[in-house]
Amino acid sequence: MYRVATDRDAVLYDELRDLAHTKGAELHLVTGPAVPDRLGPRDLAALVPDIAERDVYVCGPPGMTTAVLRTLRELGVPGPQIHAERFSLAG
Repeated sequence: MYRVATDRDAVLYDELRDLAHTKGAELHLVTGPAVPDRLGPRDLAALVPDIAERDVYVCGPPGMTTAVLRTLRELGVPGPQIHAERFSLAG
């Protein structure tokens, strides 16, 4: 899942799509305004019903990463299957 505000913001989309295709994975582009539950348990489980059986890689700003990590725990994804990196943009 690649979360951006608009399609135009998906600067790595082609590379991620190609990587997903190579690995036999699906890439979901999620666009729109930042809404608190946009990456909540219901939405993630709908996109990836077997998420608790997968390795999950999360990379993004601290607030988003924290929210997604909380959601993954709620969905029962085991800790060793969660890989996270937080970043912030320098001003």
